[in-house]
Amino acid sequence: MILFVRHGQASVGAADYDVLSGTGELQSEMLGTEFRRRGVSATRILTGRLKRQQDTARCTRLASQWSTSVEVDEAWNEFDHEDVLASHRKVDTPDSEPLDQAIPRWSSGLHDHEYAEPFPAFTSRVDSALGKVAAELASGETAVVFTSAGVIGWIAASLLGGGERQWLALNRVAVNSGVTRVVVGSRGSTLVTFNEYSHLSSQLVTYR
Repeated sequence: MILFVRHGQASVGAADYDVLSGTGELQSEMLGTEFRRRGVSATRILTGRLKRQQDTARCTRLASQWSTSVEVDEAWNEFDHEDVLASHRKVDTPDSEPLDQAIPRWSSGLHDHEYAEPFPAFTSRVDSALGKVAAELASGETAVVFTSAGVIGWIAASLLGGGERQWLALNRVAVNSGVTRVVVGSRGSTLVTFNEYSHLSSQLVTYR
């Protein structure tokens, strides 16, 4: 089984977005406490190189009391939203709503030459990362991957047989510290749950 965890709330509006806010730390700790309550044991813990991903892994690991070491793999990084926004600003007015328009422009496939990592390259990277972990996972083991909304959204959309349009919809609703469960078996990888966040009170449900 593979559990995909979206990072806790980042520091929106701060000088460095890529740092967990106080709410993000609390969300991560609450998730770890819930994992401990449920008896979830992590055989492997993986995270991308982004600070918000690694800090979520650290807080969750401490609260869950896992002894497994954390593996860092940049294949689990989120897409570069700054690059996506920069390309969008070259063709659109400054007062437009940035990400709401920039992300669909990037994922459309119509402007791939403008991006350091085009959408097809991003999805291929995520597909490869999922395949690698699934292939390395023995029966009865659980891998926990701390990553981001775009990555988790694509995994879910891909396993459901959807594409870019479904990814756009799932990417928008991923909750900070939400958990997506994928079961690996003889038939391959199967999506069981998406974006589960029962460990959070309603006041702690955030999307950024």
